Amino acid sequence: MNKIIGILLLAALPLSANSLPSEKRKNGPMVQKALSPVQVSLQESSAVFYNNENSKLFIYGTVVSDDGLILTKASELEEVKDYHVRVGTKKYRAPRLVGRNDSWDVALVQIEAEGLMPVDLESKIEVSHGTWIVSNGATERRFRRPRAGIVSANKREIPGGSPAVLGVALEARDEKILVGNVTKESGAEKAGLKEGDELLEVDGNGIKDRDAFIEYLTTKSSGDVIKLKAKRGDETLEFEVELMARHKLYGGTQNRNDQLSGGETQQSARRTGFPMVLQHETTLSRRTVGGPIFTLDGEFVGMNIAAANRVEVFAIPVDELAGIVEDLKNSL
Repeated sequence: MNKIIGILLLAALPLSANSLPSEKRKNGPMVQKALSPVQVSLQESSAVFYNNENSKLFIYGTVVSDDGLILTKASELEEVKDYHVRVGTKKYRAPRLVGRNDSWDVALVQIEAEGLMPVDLESKIEVSHGTWIVSNGATERRFRRPRAGIVSANKREIPGGSPAVLGVALEARDEKILVGNVTKESGAEKAGLKEGDELLEVDGNGIKDRDAFIEYLTTKSSGDVIKLKAKRGDETLEFEVELMARHKLYGGTQNRNDQLSGGETQQSARRTGFPMVLQHETTLSRRTVGGPIFTLDGEFVGMNIAAANRVEVFAIPVDELAGIVEDLKNSL
């Protein structure tokens, strides 16, 4: 069966799309029919998150328990305040955030459900280069359309990440550390810091060196709250400032390939800084990650976590997911 499906998919690569009849193209009826056994797994073991303001899909999720626990991409989820979830053909209106893991950029959400079909977190499968895999493509409310791809790199760490930032420029002047420009919507602005404030202490420790203060901030994560003491004129003030992820305030850096990939409308804003990923070549966007991936035989391989560019997608391998889910369950 794998050989037959592989031949169909190879025949339907984008380069030949102009010469093939529509039914034989990559997302045409013939290929969709060939992928139908895997579509059943996608249908029952993935969740679709919809924004209640516009009823549009904004992220997928992976069902990890039969009683309603769903793992998804945290940085995309936090951008939407009011949402509902669909699993299979059923709609769930009151999802609850259980916990999140910033290192992996995942969030655990719970819905009131029972009898769901979770993915197999105990799967021991190892996929090699060239292995065909299947993810969620588009969705038609009640129907998930499979999207085929190929494993293209060994499992590896993706360095970088999105460091936590205060949201201000820092100026060293006359042996003082002063607040420069304050970024709009930053934790610093929300806490009330203003340009010209002299920073005196952070979390009870004196601030005497700009570089040492910045180094201290690198030990923190987005969402952490630091306590600052500052001088404004003759007045000494105290602030509690929530740090934010750099990409959320300033966006991610883009190279030429990123620009050709559609920029922020297609790529995941957070696409670096993962402890371990499986890379595959599949055409997905920031709105179609978060769901599970399977082999053509329906074996669970991992969860898509970032659309890196036009065709490269990063996924958390299945052998990492069990520990992540177990840690987040402790938040219940």
